[in-house]
Amino acid sequence: MIFFLIIWSLSNLGFFALASSMSKHQKQIYLTELDASKTRFARCIGWLILLITLGICISQGQMSNMISYWVGVLTFSALFVGLILSYFPEKIKKLMQMCLLLSIISGLLYLL
Repeated sequence: MIFFLIIWSLSNLGFFALASSMSKHQKQIYLTELDASKTRFARCIGWLILLITLGICISQGQMSNMISYWVGVLTFSALFVGLILSYFPEKIKKLMQMCLLLSIISGLLYLL
């Protein structure tokens, strides 16, 4: 369960970063559009976080099983982020902070 929380919370952060690179969602999150360099940075960070979650998954078991696991967790993360962006756009920043805290806590618990 803790491994799921690590991958899920990091995937949420990656998807929130990718959403921050889209002009429509920038207006929802920041109430204005970001400039091109910040948009590019958000896109790169989003993809980097998702690749990190893939690397974590692959390193914890058999590659074929863990890629399937990763895709399943991505599905839940995408659903969560989509629901938040649709119904609670004013709470996105707080939820991003909670996901970051959850990933840190679950990562530490996993290492112990």
